Amino acid sequence: MNNPRSDVSVYLLIDNGLLQEVAKSYAETHLQCRPVWLEPIYPETAMSVSPFLIDIETAYETGGLDTVMGYLNAVTPALHVSLIETRLDLQHIAQHLRRFICILDPEGKQFTLRYADCAVLEALASVLDSTQWATMHGPITRWHVHDRIGNLVQLPPVACVADGPTPLCLAHDQLTALDEESEPDHCIAKVKMMRHGGVLPGNAAEQHIWAKTAYQVWRAAENSNALILMFLTEAALLTKGMILQKNEIKKFFEMNEVGEFRKKLQPFIADHTH
Repeated sequence: MNNPRSDVSVYLLIDNGLLQEVAKSYAETHLQCRPVWLEPIYPETAMSVSPFLIDIETAYETGGLDTVMGYLNAVTPALHVSLIETRLDLQHIAQHLRRFICILDPEGKQFTLRYADCAVLEALASVLDSTQWATMHGPITRWHVHDRIGNLVQLPPVACVADGPTPLCLAHDQLTALDEESEPDHCIAKVKMMRHGGVLPGNAAEQHIWAKTAYQVWRAAENSNALILMFLTEAALLTKGMILQKNEIKKFFEMNEVGEFRKKLQPFIADHTH
């Protein structure tokens, strides 16, 4: 477990919100009983939704590796886990990451930033300007995220560390870009909830492609109804994207009645699921 660069420590940043049932044991552990290798990012009052850091070497040395592996393997692909290499100790890297819990819009309105989610974190690397990204990447030597097929992907390194103001203030176009990157995942989650967790076709990468294409089709149709987007995403997932290639569906976006829209999609779904 020793890192060949002895001055660099390796940590896992875990998104508790994506862990589902596995997270309960961590969130319900009293502060005094929490292992020394685990450090939450949020305050104690928000423990149930807090991302947390794990010091891999300390967990190994103190017999906590099985618990760590339970967190790591809880969800596939592991979009809830990124890998951080830094010269900072556990407390100081946690303190650094706490600077980015919230972001501001140009009017000063505050939003929570779910950067422990690899899908969000990868988008941030391209949406933030160079100073903002250098500020966030800061003391991190290397930062890897898991992609939707389970591979580790290194986030863009920074030439020099910046120390811009925090919370980061994002322009409207940056916020829009983040929303657009996140919307397909949100729609997939809504469809799964609506279908009570039933299995959907494809793997995580394929599902994201189909959902993202559905979002693009919905936007191109200049439709603003979020329920229509959700039902279009459902149809795209169930037909493995095939419904999005049908010219007939374009006129469906003129409908104002969501139930009628969904009803119109059903024959196309039936053709591809039987």
